[in-house]
Amino acid sequence: MHKSFSRLQTLLYLLLSLAILPPAISITQNTWLEGPSSHSIGTQGAVAWVGEAEKLARQGKFDAALPFYEKAISALSPYPARQQALRYRYGIVLNALGAKSRPDLYPLARAQFQSVLNYLDSGAELPHSAARVRSAMAHTYHQQAANEETVTQRTHLLNTAYFLYKSAVDGLSAQQEWHNLAITYFNIGQVCEWQGNLEEAITWLEKAVKLDLQHKLPDLEEDSDYLTTLRQQVEPIEQNSETTL
Repeated sequence: MHKSFSRLQTLLYLLLSLAILPPAISITQNTWLEGPSSHSIGTQGAVAWVGEAEKLARQGKFDAALPFYEKAISALSPYPARQQALRYRYGIVLNALGAKSRPDLYPLARAQFQSVLNYLDSGAELPHSAARVRSAMAHTYHQQAANEETVTQRTHLLNTAYFLYKSAVDGLSAQQEWHNLAITYFNIGQVCEWQGNLEEAITWLEKAVKLDLQHKLPDLEEDSDYLTTLRQQVEPIEQNSETTL
């Protein structure tokens, strides 16, 4: 039995984002706002709004958190690096809420990630890599496909997720983001399974399990179970093999 997509994968992305976005969190401690304009009304407002948004997000009150993120993002316009880091965080929250109850928010989540990618592609730097952002964007298509009933639209969503995930692999490896890379391998494998490509799905899960073993990652058991399930679909275990007809 493989991982519960809606519960575990969303949780992993949310928890990882909490851990890897110190700028989005540290703004509540004023560490972003050092400098001559740190006491401006706009930045003071951003501090308060981010603090409230983070508190609500951690409580799972995503709907209530959204307006505070939006106000903070607007207030941080003079500080593009800080603004884009917060956009990434906001995209993660939108994605989590989309999976929970608001699929209409997936396009807005993707818009945040695309803004961050545009910023990184300009040569700027952020605490998170472009590869991580691409994997997060892929996840919005992946999640949306889970509940899409229209065949053509589901196919489009899965194809887009597949190519975005794959585009993130080399960058995650280069940055040695092993846990994010293992999750991305898992997600590509699941996309392949949903597309009916079981052999390729197995290949990606083998990569995930290998990475779990190499770096002692926490998902080894679940990834291994999923890999076993996929292999059994391709090569069913013959029961009563010695029975003659």
